[in-house]
Amino acid sequence: MLAGSGTVYTHARMAAVTKRDIDALWGPATPQFAYQIAERISALVGDLPAGDPVREYGVKRLADLDRLAQSTTKGAEPGH
Repeated sequence: MLAGSGTVYTHARMAAVTKRDIDALWGPATPQFAYQIAERISALVGDLPAGDPVREYGVKRLADLDRLAQSTTKGAEPGH
């Protein structure tokens, strides 16, 4: 609520998270932005119950993003 406005703002309930939602974030990931995208995916799946298939899918994508973040966009060194 804004002070003095008398208006109350509420957040609409988000529809159920899907694998497609995760893929929409994960798909264009680059090493430079992998951790920021991982934070967003973590927020999406964080409230899902353990054992939920979408949560498990999100956890797998988080592992992929961690590996991507540790990689480099730099090509192979000459002579390697």
